[in-house]
Amino acid sequence: MRKAVTSGADLCVFDLEDSVPPERLAEARRTVAAAVVELAADASVYVRIHSAAGRDMAEDVQSLALDRISGIVVPKVASADDIARCRAAIGNNGGRDELPLIPIIESAAGVVNVGLIASSPGILCLALGRFDLSADLGIDPDGGSPALSAARAAVVLHSAAAGLHPPLDSPWLRIKDLDALREAANRARSDGFGGMLLIHPSHVPIVNDVFSPTAEEIAWATDIVASAHQAAADGRGVYARDGAMVDEAIVRRARAILAHNGDAE
Repeated sequence: MRKAVTSGADLCVFDLEDSVPPERLAEARRTVAAAVVELAADASVYVRIHSAAGRDMAEDVQSLALDRISGIVVPKVASADDIARCRAAIGNNGGRDELPLIPIIESAAGVVNVGLIASSPGILCLALGRFDLSADLGIDPDGGSPALSAARAAVVLHSAAAGLHPPLDSPWLRIKDLDALREAANRARSDGFGGMLLIHPSHVPIVNDVFSPTAEEIAWATDIVASAHQAAADGRGVYARDGAMVDEAIVRRARAILAHNGDAE
């Protein structure tokens, strides 16, 4: 956890769920609680708790200093009721109503209900858990299943419809295969994802690079926004630039690129 907060990731997730053997859960809660107190000032720290299906979720929340963390990752979310139960646990332990949540969609039920989940209060973004989802569907997570493609599209579309930050794709498991990681990250970005969950510090620079606008994209966006201002001053709504039509949709994409890069118009 000390290494994670220096990795350059946008946020760090301390885990109480699948990485912890059940017989060591009490120890893990103490360790994570201490790490939150020590490290939360140095990074944006989220904690992944257990799903809403059992009592472990409430006990996880109870173990945390909720005023120190930046948010909570909620796994195996199957319905909006799961989010409501998590919110109730946070409220019962003095947590703020607006504490951001990142639900992981990793079941068929979660995909079917993703619109209601995305529109629940206080959701920062969604994440896709393709390995649990593939197990639920009985498919190979790397086999190109149309069902998995449909689930990916559903998570992206409902995130946009709910006005959320674009979703996070599943982690890359082959730790040393960095070329394949870059390919997966490029595919995720092309599919409409806004980042990835990661399991190793060596993956952070590659994924940050892939999901950051390129110099060419920034130059294009800067030119489009400037030309749009001039077109508006000339009383033109739609105009041509470098032989291509530019309308409001193109200008919106350019503005989004600049905003992602932290640039003002």
